[in-house]
Amino acid sequence: MNWFMKNSILSLLGLVLLASCSKTKDPMPKGIDAIFVGSSDNKLYAINSKTGMKLWDFTAADAVHSSPVLGNGLVFVGSSDEKVYTLDIQTGAKAWEFAAGMRISSAPFFADGTVYAGMGNTANFTSKLYALNGVTGAKKWEFTAEGLSVSSCTVVNGKVYVGGYTNIYALDAKTGEKVWEFATGTGVDSSPAVADGIVYMGSNDYNLYAVDALPGVKKWQFSTGGEVTSSPTVAAGTVFVGSFDRKVYALDAKTGTKQWEFRTDGPVLSSPVVSNGVVYTGSNDYKLYALDAKTGAKKWEFWTGNRIQSSPVASDSLVYIGSLDRKLYAVDIQTGAKKWEFQTGGSIYSSPVILNAKGGTYSASVSGLQQ
Repeated sequence: MNWFMKNSILSLLGLVLLASCSKTKDPMPKGIDAIFVGSSDNKLYAINSKTGMKLWDFTAADAVHSSPVLGNGLVFVGSSDEKVYTLDIQTGAKAWEFAAGMRISSAPFFADGTVYAGMGNTANFTSKLYALNGVTGAKKWEFTAEGLSVSSCTVVNGKVYVGGYTNIYALDAKTGEKVWEFATGTGVDSSPAVADGIVYMGSNDYNLYAVDALPGVKKWQFSTGGEVTSSPTVAAGTVFVGSFDRKVYALDAKTGTKQWEFRTDGPVLSSPVVSNGVVYTGSNDYKLYALDAKTGAKKWEFWTGNRIQSSPVASDSLVYIGSLDRKLYAVDIQTGAKKWEFQTGGSIYSSPVILNAKGGTYSASVSGLQQ
């Protein structure tokens, strides 16, 4: 995979996140229906999720390929200008920024007042993950991994799980100390999903791995016909993931046995999301697909004007997806009909996140899981 592709893949996006539809425990403003997404035009946009009208935008010094995350009334996002930005969720005003020293396209993760952000390329071919104070931006710790990675992390039960150049790492969330590492055959750009004590993560060695979350021992692996940079999602005992072999797979979460596969007309870098028994995923064939989660049967497809590497996010009535055609789309969740589109000035690799009027958040940022 070339340098641009690695730094364009969202942790998918990701990476990412877990990326889920949930009501956050952090205080979030109410009365706002907004969706947030980054663009290669150096901007992060806040858009009315019902109408598609812009609420505000924030301009960084380089592309915003990172997927934003919400927490504590703030928006956290990384940029290719080597910074992590924290913005007021209602106005877009900058609260603080952190100089990471590397281009960031992975999605941050917010948990218990801490922002986990990083993974990118530094001058000496290493990647770093930072733990930052969510209020001040002060660095708590940093972890350095050899080689280039764009994986986004997931934090579960006091452990941080993230992909590195050829490894999957488990770190202590308070200290950043390495608990274990698991070696795959080559680079890991996929972001982890953690469910029932198992870490699921794809690798560029064409495999999806299931690793015990405590000792870091492999439970099973499933071979596809291409690189797995798509981040898996786990729902109702099934793992869903895309591959460069143009397929979306559904696997038994305990055994890795294939339940079904669905073939698209392009590599699947987008990470699936699952909502109300339907799997939504994008493909490089320009399409957003809605698939029956049990059978893989196609319910509908929606055409955009270019490749889709962003991951979708679904609300009660709409599913949202960004495309390299520079647009964010809102699509009827039942019919696949377009409700509105929003034009940005650059390609959208970023995966959107939603804040609804009740203060709940919907995110596709890391694992793609929607509940």
